[in-house]
Amino acid sequence: MPRPKGQTLTEKDIVEAAIVLLEREGESALGVNRVARELGIQPPSLYNHITGNEALRQAVVTEGYRRALDFVRQQVEGVNEPKLALKTIAQALRCFAHDNPTLYTVTTNHRFSLDYPEFAQNLQGMLKRYTTRLEPLGLKPDEIVYTIRMLHSAIHGFIQAEQAGLFVFPQSLDKSYEWMLDTLIDGLMHRQDKPTCSEGEQNPSID
Repeated sequence: MPRPKGQTLTEKDIVEAAIVLLEREGESALGVNRVARELGIQPPSLYNHITGNEALRQAVVTEGYRRALDFVRQQVEGVNEPKLALKTIAQALRCFAHDNPTLYTVTTNHRFSLDYPEFAQNLQGMLKRYTTRLEPLGLKPDEIVYTIRMLHSAIHGFIQAEQAGLFVFPQSLDKSYEWMLDTLIDGLMHRQDKPTCSEGEQNPSID
């Protein structure tokens, strides 16, 4: 995928070439030297934009987060009913992982902190989308974070097992995923519907 002669190299070009290589050749291709060969240039030309292999990985992971969250945002746009919204998000994440298996793996295995501005911005956007759809359930801010952690742990665990080929029984993986989501989300809805102790005390049984 050499660049046309005379075209100015940008960090975006480097990251896109790295992602193409990542999906085509695997994680071992995620290096400055390999990306330079793919672009038909000498490695020093990349160092004007990317300082080394770790910086390249971080740029790829940031782009991976951005692409995944953009895909989810597109799928959930206009879906406001809480259960349907949560299922749509979960289905979108699995679909993204199917279409970008190596990028998904590299992205989700990279540790970021809120000190990294671009990651923090993407994370806040995700939190806002969840909050908009979960607030009607009466969830408090902390409970929204708990819900996100619960769902993403289940989603990511299923995707990892699926990618590793650990599901060996013949039952449908799609139906298994759907069943898992329904069970988790219905449990969340039931939890929110449960009366509090004070409500129970106000309506004592006379039997």
